[in-house]
Amino acid sequence: MKSKGLGDDIEKYITKPLGIKKVVDTVAKTLDKDCGCESRKNALNKWLPKRGSLTQDEHAFLEMFFTTYNGHTIKTIEERDMIYAIYNRVNRTKEEPSNCPPCLARVIKNLRKKFSEY
Repeated sequence: MKSKGLGDDIEKYITKPLGIKKVVDTVAKTLDKDCGCESRKNALNKWLPKRGSLTQDEHAFLEMFFTTYNGHTIKTIEERDMIYAIYNRVNRTKEEPSNCPPCLARVIKNLRKKFSEY
């Protein structure tokens, strides 16, 4: 699984290799309680996502977008602006939203790749 952020990295490089995860899971199972590890991991991933990774909200937006996108035009200015906002955050750029078809196609192609890697 590809790391989505700090939460995944902590699990991969600290809690699993040191055996912490196994101990916590065993105790939680014995006590029949949720340890909260998954929710903490997801919160950390959301607060500090890995560069180039989409957040859950961005993935949900792109899923909706790609199911209705006809490959040529974007329906609203707000949709275009959201596409650029996601693109800029994921790629750490500061591109201004544009109606230039080749520019928009490049941005959407990049996001389609990020979406498939999610």
